[in-house]
Amino acid sequence: MPKTAGSTLRTVLSRQYGARHVLYFDLGHGDTRPMAEMVAQARARAGAVDIRLYTGHQYLGLHAALGEPCLYFTLLRDPVERALSEYFYAFSYPHHAQRAEILSGALGPMEFLTRRHGGGNAQAQQIGGRSRRPLLEAALANLHHTLAVVGVAEEFERSLLLIARRLGWSPPVHVARNVTRLAPEQAAARKVARGEAAAHRGLFATDQALYAAARARLDADCAAEGADFERALAAFRRCQAALAEGAGDAVFERYEFRGDDALPPWAAAVLAGPDHAEVAGFLAQPPRPFQPPVNLHGQVERVEGGLVQGWATDLMALRPVTLRLMAGDTPLGATRAQLFHPGEAPARFARGCCGFRLRLPEGAGPLRLVAEGTNIALPDPDGLLG
Repeated sequence: MPKTAGSTLRTVLSRQYGARHVLYFDLGHGDTRPMAEMVAQARARAGAVDIRLYTGHQYLGLHAALGEPCLYFTLLRDPVERALSEYFYAFSYPHHAQRAEILSGALGPMEFLTRRHGGGNAQAQQIGGRSRRPLLEAALANLHHTLAVVGVAEEFERSLLLIARRLGWSPPVHVARNVTRLAPEQAAARKVARGEAAAHRGLFATDQALYAAARARLDADCAAEGADFERALAAFRRCQAALAEGAGDAVFERYEFRGDDALPPWAAAVLAGPDHAEVAGFLAQPPRPFQPPVNLHGQVERVEGGLVQGWATDLMALRPVTLRLMAGDTPLGATRAQLFHPGEAPARFARGCCGFRLRLPEGAGPLRLVAEGTNIALPDPDGLLG
């Protein structure tokens, strides 16, 4: 997600996975090509490298493009703050799409917020993926059931420690990379813009609701980790405070995965200290059980003779997925996707035994098929269920 502490996060990812094993690419707003096509092009550019992490500004749905299970994690940010950060980023990033307009004064921060920022739902668009469902409904379903971990930029250290815990990382210590560097007059303009932006917060209602849900999930997930998490977080914060003190006013360049990022030499004392050892010990503990994420893949293919047919699989599960037919919040039926399907795509999963047929009730309104226990809807690309 753009402008959610990604510059700093990239350095952490480099040390966790190794830069040569990270494939960074952006799908780009308005690009309507199939995701599988874009992923194939990105992999071709990477060559025969063992890719362990895909990262970048992307729509959720990579598991379907790859046909492989994916553990998703992301950071969200207060939508108004994120939009303002994107606007003022133009003053330090030469490739910003609106840099010329912003630097000339032709495009002010309030016009950027109200007319140029995608209707206040940029984060929901990416978390919701390319779905026909109502945007917020799709995004919330993915936030609760597809993402393995979600954090917020405003609680970066807390979020990062939770991600490390869930994904089995070593301590994610880092030196912050603030790439939006502003001159005093620009910083003053941003302060004024923050005050003016309060009147336009309603334009970001969709992203605001998603952000609130992300914060609530972060709180619940951290609480589930117990007191050990809070002690490790306190130690992690002490590590970060020491690293920030050592960095002082140093300015670091934007990191782009061109080589492994290394902590500066003066960080050695922090790495050898008791706080780092406490964080490492916490992360080495056996993980606590948590609700496994869902990677629903497949689609509704046709409706004939009162039967809906297609195929479905949960790439994160070892058994066939159960689908529930829903009209709003009302369940109307269920089926298990375990029939043989002769298609080429289903043949990659469970030897093709992931097809389904389900009789539709007469006169039912708009319907959807969701994975049992979730609100994640099976793709219905032709809108056959309404």
